[in-house]
Parts: sequence; C-alpha cells; structure tokens
Amino acid sequence: MFKKIFVAAIFLFATVFLFISCENQNTTKEVKQKEEVKPDISLREKVDSINNILDRAMLRGDYEAMLQYYTDDIIISPGLNPTVKGKAAVKESYEKNRKMEVQYHSFDGTAEDIWESGDKVYERGTFGVSLSYKDHPKPLAYYGSYFTIWQKASADSLKIKYVIWNLGFNPCD
Repeated sequence: MFKKIFVAAIFLFATVFLFISCENQNTTKEVKQKEEVKPDISLREKVDSINNILDRAMLRGDYEAMLQYYTDDIIISPGLNPTVKGKAAVKESYEKNRKMEVQYHSFDGTAEDIWESGDKVYERGTFGVSLSYKDHPKPLAYYGSYFTIWQKASADSLKIKYVIWNLGFNPCD
C-alpha cells in the first residue's frame, strides 16, 4: 500500500510539469534551435504552441527548456503532493526526477477551455501520460484534469504562473 502511494506521489509531482496539448508521441529527434511562439496568432494558438514546446521538452527530459516558460513565482499544486512555490523549488524537483531516472514515454493533453481576463489567461483541460523510472521500469499510465493560469509577459509572450491538476481516479484503490 505504501509503495503504491509513494509511486503515485512521485508520479504526481513529476507530471505536474506536464502541460497539455497534442504531440506526436514518437518524437525522438532533439530540437537544436530555440523554439518560439509566433507573434500575431490567436490566444489558443499561443497556448497550444507553448504547450507543444513544453511537451517536447518534457519527453526529451529537457527540464531547463521548460523552466523558461514559468514565472519566477510559479505555484504548482499537484493533487496528492505538497504545493511547490517558485522556480528554485521546481528546478529542485526536476533534479529529483533526473536522479530517479524518470522517463516520459507519451503524453496527450487536450485544452477544453481557454479564456482571458486582464493580464491573465486561463486554461482548463484533460491529460493522459505514461512514464517509468529507475525503481519501476515498466511504464505506468495516468489520466486526469488540470487548470493553468498564464501571465501575459508581453503582447506575444505567456508564462505559466499557477497550475493545479488531479488524477481522474484514486491511485490508492
């Protein structure tokens, strides 16, 4: 029982940094150039573009690329794990993932609603993910929902300020 809870807790903490959008799960080549969001595109296209970048970086294990899309005061609240506050804490959790040899095999996310108010953009959606790690080489699969608040950093730039997500099932059952 404790092992199930521990595995679920580790997964929840690891996948909190996964953000939605559809991505080819067979992506294997590393992106060598800096990826940027195109200017003059719709709000949904901006969010989807950044989510695609984050998904590819996550599948490659390129946590440094992911950090540039978070505000300095990011708050991540993963259902069954403690809330993480600030880029330094997020970076520390990524280092733990590296030590545990976390490998993401697939990710599929769907933004169901995106809207804006003032200098914030709000996104709600669902996700599915599979991953393995050093102590559990057989992939585990999870699904659930999320809510993200984006901060408009400039006219064409968004950064993630807050994200909360939860699983679509009880991993302790």
